[in-house]
Amino acid sequence: MKLCELLGRLNNLKRIPRTGWLLCNVPLSEVEDVAQHTFDVAAITLLLADELERGGKKIDRERALSIAVVHDWAEAESGDFPYTALKYLGPAGTKKRIEKRVLEELLNKLPNKEKYLKFWREYSEKRTIEAKIVHAADYLSMLVQAIKYLERGNRSRELDELWRVVCKDLKLYTREFPVVKELITELQKCYSGTS
Repeated sequence: MKLCELLGRLNNLKRIPRTGWLLCNVPLSEVEDVAQHTFDVAAITLLLADELERGGKKIDRERALSIAVVHDWAEAESGDFPYTALKYLGPAGTKKRIEKRVLEELLNKLPNKEKYLKFWREYSEKRTIEAKIVHAADYLSMLVQAIKYLERGNRSRELDELWRVVCKDLKLYTREFPVVKELITELQKCYSGTS
């Protein structure tokens, strides 16, 4: 695929809704798209990297930001699988295999194909500090967005459940990244205070 065609396909991310919000009864007209989510993840990644570096951690900021930008590219072709759908995809790792195949096709003829696939694999494997920062940013983005939906009057049992699950998933990162724990506490106050 040529660069021009890839850019056109990646542009699809601006039209693909984050389906988990639809399952939380947020109206389609208000649901963020994947591109908006990717921007949030990149911004949060940058800010987390700054905070962690101030605390003495060594972060490869360029790699972390590259991972953040690439992490959902496959959704330009596969769409967004909500968390609740994962159990229906079959054996564990099916989503990862689908996304890998999509990315390999999307990046097929690019000279830097392997570099972009490496960023995506690093994100998927969650082993490096940079990949973990992006995962934390991904979850934090959901919490910030949930608060925004609450502020617009979109309260549902499903949204509360999503909040609970995301907070639980974020606990993996609170020991390594104290700033994440602090953010969860502050975001929880906002979520609880919004009616």
